[in-house]
Amino acid sequence: MKAIVFTDGSPGHEKQSWGIIKALQNYIEVDVTELSIVKSHLLDNISAHLAYFCNFSTDSRSRVDKDCDLLIGTGSHTHLPILNAKKRCGAKAVICMAPMKFIRNRFDLCCIPYHDRVLPADNIFQTIGPPNVASSVTEKDPLKALVLVGGEDHRSHYWEGKRIVADIESLIRGGENLQWTVSSSPRTPEDTELLLEELASGLDNVQFLPFTKTESGWVEARYNENETVWISADSISMVYEALSAGCKVGILPVQWKNKRNKFQSSIEVLQKERRVVSLKQYQENETRWTELDPLNEADRCAKEILKRWWPTRLP
Repeated sequence: MKAIVFTDGSPGHEKQSWGIIKALQNYIEVDVTELSIVKSHLLDNISAHLAYFCNFSTDSRSRVDKDCDLLIGTGSHTHLPILNAKKRCGAKAVICMAPMKFIRNRFDLCCIPYHDRVLPADNIFQTIGPPNVASSVTEKDPLKALVLVGGEDHRSHYWEGKRIVADIESLIRGGENLQWTVSSSPRTPEDTELLLEELASGLDNVQFLPFTKTESGWVEARYNENETVWISADSISMVYEALSAGCKVGILPVQWKNKRNKFQSSIEVLQKERRVVSLKQYQENETRWTELDPLNEADRCAKEILKRWWPTRLP
């Protein structure tokens, strides 16, 4: 199979596409080309949509080999480049996350988490969470715990740095026999990082490592080492990564602007299945995780692709 992965520079998006590609490589030889997409401004984006629907496009990003078999990407900036490439070569177009309704039916397959609340259709494949590159490792250290901190997103929640650091301190005080690693994200405000650094400096069993000092693949390696991972609720993709790695996952609360948003609904389903534990449950000694198989949505998506177009390659 010849595949092109369209990337937009977002690590979270790229992990979804590459997770499916790596899963496909377990079943079929895949010759992969990566095509980087430059994010466009609003007016350029509108012009590109008009050009696409008028069957006129000078977009050089659509210039792909005509013998390509699969086009895949994640994120809105990859949508039109993939569809333009599909026009040129006729390859199967697969997208992760929900495209806008007016172009959704133009993709051959949309791998969409159920929390996006998209109506069923022939080209919709619902997943428990977004696919990712994490893989399950059973031999983890029960004396190691990881904390992953999100940050500001003015559309979805209010960020309360002092409160979340206080929550993390309560976790650490309640697990003094553990060795804790705490890390931030690109969205974490500087003042929150300073508070985390101050917290770690006063405790022998805590290391704070800001995201700027981590390399690609660092967090996946930590999933493989740490039996327990606590993640702030706004970092939903990391919740599903940790579950895919077979970790016990705890959720640090954030104050949502809309308490019935899709991410909170998704977390509530995971809590009901006892895949994750809330901070409140932990503090009340209700830390029961169900012994379920780790998630592997990348593999499910890969099998769906093969089932539709290359069924002879399924095991």
